[in-house]
Amino acid sequence: MEKENIIDKLQGAEMLYFVLGSLISADTLVDVESCHRSLDGLEILKRDFETSKLKDDATIRAFLVDAEKIILRDLHEFERN
Repeated sequence: MEKENIIDKLQGAEMLYFVLGSLISADTLVDVESCHRSLDGLEILKRDFETSKLKDDATIRAFLVDAEKIILRDLHEFERN
């Protein structure tokens, strides 16, 4: 049985942008641990994006790249303090 693609599933439920936004929300990224959780979730989304029906969508690809930058920026800031 083929594994469900999380990107396609979220897009079908009209929840993809909600989940992507939640990963980088100031309410989510509150400490080192929460940044690591968001990075883990982002990695899953990035992995599934490559085989999703939306794999050629430049907007979503750019959002994934930007989300990683935001999470890493916050992570480094929390680690510094």
